[in-house]
Amino acid sequence: MLNFLFNKDVILKESRYPWIDYARGICIILVVYRHVYEALEIVGEGTDSFLLLRVLNAALFSFRMPLFFVVSGLFFAASFLRKGLGEYINNRVQTILYPLLVWGGIQVTLQLVFAGSVNVQREPIDYLNLLIEPRRIEQFWYLNALFSVGCLYALVHYYCKVSNKTQLIIGLVLYAAAAIVYHYGWNIGFLIDVLFYYIFFAVGDYFSKFIFAEKTVQNIGKGKTILLLLPLFVAAQAVFVYQSFSTGDDYYVHHKNSFLYLVIALVGCLFIIALSFFLERKNILRFLRVVGYHSLYIYVMHLMIAAGTRVFFVKVLGYEEVIPLMLICITLGIVIPMIAYNFAAKMGMWWLFSLKKDPLRRKKVNNGTKT
Repeated sequence: MLNFLFNKDVILKESRYPWIDYARGICIILVVYRHVYEALEIVGEGTDSFLLLRVLNAALFSFRMPLFFVVSGLFFAASFLRKGLGEYINNRVQTILYPLLVWGGIQVTLQLVFAGSVNVQREPIDYLNLLIEPRRIEQFWYLNALFSVGCLYALVHYYCKVSNKTQLIIGLVLYAAAAIVYHYGWNIGFLIDVLFYYIFFAVGDYFSKFIFAEKTVQNIGKGKTILLLLPLFVAAQAVFVYQSFSTGDDYYVHHKNSFLYLVIALVGCLFIIALSFFLERKNILRFLRVVGYHSLYIYVMHLMIAAGTRVFFVKVLGYEEVIPLMLICITLGIVIPMIAYNFAAKMGMWWLFSLKKDPLRRKKVNNGTKT
């Protein structure tokens, strides 16, 4: 049954890098956790009434989005070498910009239709904001930034003929510019995330040869590596939580102490990468790989699913117990998008999520297997 719903066996047997899906799986669960936490802040006692939930919300907020950019950067060199500039950008249009416009448009439309039941107020201009002010449209800023950063990085690489070391320097300069913009509170639309996250994409590209080296693979996933990194990871998260709690602002370190945030985020990325290698080495918690493979589809749909679940329980059933609602909304926000994607793909409607067909499904067709 699970294999029918999620294509589980094909994913687990596919010759990808399993640790990548582990990392994505961990991060997308953390993304769903935060968005559900925020949605339930005004329900019943409110999530802020539970200290452990508050701590987890702050601590797990410091590295998850940078890690998505690092992972994307890891594959830049190989992808660009194989595809060239035009095809590389076209691929990002098909797999990142397209779902941003389709699912961002669906989410804005639903928020307009159900204006009395959702936590935000929408206007028709918000369709355009998906491109120019994506931070106004909840989670969709990420797809805008990932598309823009990747394209800018490729253009700089192609036209300026710079090394990945120089790209790191460019990333630091752009990151410093983002810190200045945050300090003065300037609104520069989608460009702020391009400035801020370029460095993480560059870090991924710079360390790609090291990460994929056989010696690294053999050593980074060892238990002793995890134990060595764990105190550093905990200390970094403790600093982040303290700063967030003392200022009452989860974005304080991002915006007011950006270079401290850079260190904390990179420590978190390193720990999760090492943990992902460890999980691959032990071949445990394999459901994370399946979740990670579906991370994009979860990302574009989870907020709508979680919001609909919250509205049903709170508005229709009058149920406001925070902890059970957290568990229900997180679970459905992860599972339903996975089911929806696989059902759509089986029905030949994969174009709802991408202009480029899922390579696993292309492989099954080429082998004569019905999809």
